[in-house]
Amino acid sequence: MVHVYLCSMGANIAPEENFSTAQSMIRCLGRTIFSDADYTRPVDINTQHDFLNALFIIETDFTAEQLKVQFNAIEERLGRDRSDPRSSEKDRPMDIDILGQLRHQEADTAWENVPEYLQGMCASLKPAAAQLEHTA
Repeated sequence: MVHVYLCSMGANIAPEENFSTAQSMIRCLGRTIFSDADYTRPVDINTQHDFLNALFIIETDFTAEQLKVQFNAIEERLGRDRSDPRSSEKDRPMDIDILGQLRHQEADTAWENVPEYLQGMCASLKPAAAQLEHTA
């Protein structure tokens, strides 16, 4: 079964290099469409390093649970220590999250899960998401 997910990614350690590498790895997991990336101020973490963030849509055969395992592996390959209980409060080379599934009634919930600081990236992805939803 093909699934379509709305996801986010962000990095504030070697962000441009890690973004490029992560995007290549993510493309191997399914058909992807990335928003433009933009720098944002850190949220809920005490750091002086801005984050490079983007949204993306992925069409894949992976379930959400399987996809999250793949995303965690990408984060670890780029140097994130997921075993650290405070890893979500620290600078990171990559953070990839599933915001929701873009299918029928779940689609609205996925878009509502986009953090305020990433809302500007939604406009470019919504038309692509609608097209994927109708073809998947």
